[in-house]
Amino acid sequence: MIVEKREDIIDAAGSIILQSGINALSIEELELKMGISHQELSSYFSKDNDIHILLLNHLEHEIQQLIKNVATSNLSPDEELQNLFKSLNKLFDQKPFYLVLIFARDLAEKDSEIPLILNRIIKRAENFLLHVINKGKQENIFQAGTKSRYLVNRILVSFRLLMNEQRVTETLVRDIALLKSKSNAD
Repeated sequence: MIVEKREDIIDAAGSIILQSGINALSIEELELKMGISHQELSSYFSKDNDIHILLLNHLEHEIQQLIKNVATSNLSPDEELQNLFKSLNKLFDQKPFYLVLIFARDLAEKDSEIPLILNRIIKRAENFLLHVINKGKQENIFQAGTKSRYLVNRILVSFRLLMNEQRVTETLVRDIALLKSKSNAD
């Protein structure tokens, strides 16, 4: 897939998800949104779930880049954690459709590849956090008495809750805007 076209597809798919919800994302909707023919887009996707897989693979790549950037930044472990979560928060602010994908209840059941991608993302985050926390313990920045795995789980659960709250808030804002536009049309 041509990189420029890939970015256009990701942007258009994200826009559909944010405007109409994840269930509205389909090859046909993407064709309409992008103003391209079925033939052009069918060369990229054979089924609607292929779009979800593209988006999740792109999310995985972006998170991988964030982790790489933080890991090579020569910061202290506590600064690495701060930098990582600020970067993740910025990513989800810029592309909130990723949150919709992550928290979609039945998405993992639609294609066997989807839970594999999600699990890879989680595992990568766990491994990096574990590394940073252990390094912080060695440098006496973090308490050595608490198990590292426990801290990693607490951090990931807390971040997940925070991101879910952000997703719910964005959904409410979108729904209010839809209601407002419908009442103005009446």
